[in-house]
Amino acid sequence: MRRLFDRLVTSACIDNTVMKVIFVTGTDTGIGKTVISSAVSAFFSLRKQMNVGVMKPFECGLSKTDKDLLPWDAICLREASGSNDDLNIISPYTLEAPVAPEVAAMLEHVDLDISLVDKIFQNLKKSHDLLVIEGAGGVLVPIRENFFFIDLIQKWNAPTLVVSRLGLGTINHTLLTIHLLKERGIKVLGVILNDTIGLGDLPTQTNPAILRKYLLDVPILGIFPHVKDLIKGNVDRERMADILAKNIDTDALLEQ
Repeated sequence: MRRLFDRLVTSACIDNTVMKVIFVTGTDTGIGKTVISSAVSAFFSLRKQMNVGVMKPFECGLSKTDKDLLPWDAICLREASGSNDDLNIISPYTLEAPVAPEVAAMLEHVDLDISLVDKIFQNLKKSHDLLVIEGAGGVLVPIRENFFFIDLIQKWNAPTLVVSRLGLGTINHTLLTIHLLKERGIKVLGVILNDTIGLGDLPTQTNPAILRKYLLDVPILGIFPHVKDLIKGNVDRERMADILAKNIDTDALLEQ
């Protein structure tokens, strides 16, 4: 497998100037990181005419389609960005169990090689104007023993976009995530509040103002509206780009 990855990495690499990186993390699992990562990728590809690369280094909980297990997050990212990179480059480790990478790898007897993932990252970064990377869960999800997603972000010195729920519980989760990122010296590009449910209840009405009050130097970039089944079936790049442009401060994402 290592030889296969080496060939794919070499074919993906071209001699361009190193450009921008956005690492998309979240305050929890199931908060719409793939939707936001895909929308960001579609926007910069379509509206800014950038060569956008994408990466989902570790994808757990593969989707069952007919008889195949597919890395659906990686597929969505590739379609949204317009990237031609091989799925094995975009998501070098795909695991079936819907748990943290460390646990899934242990259950499936897979050795997660950080140096291999790092090599792929470095080459993707050189191959594109912008590289959008989607994490899994939150910053303290373990990849290997004593190596967490925040360690990967720090290793790559990657400016980070935080996706948070709009609803109840987001104040604590968002402040904790931002605090830890800043404590590690990681640049936080901002927070996108994702309306995953569309209730319009009291917490969703009051949370943005409270977060702005306490986040201080980290901007709330906007509220991504509740859109049912946005990435189920075919990925509509144009629609994603339009929704992001209308609701999110996209300029801040490139202030690196």
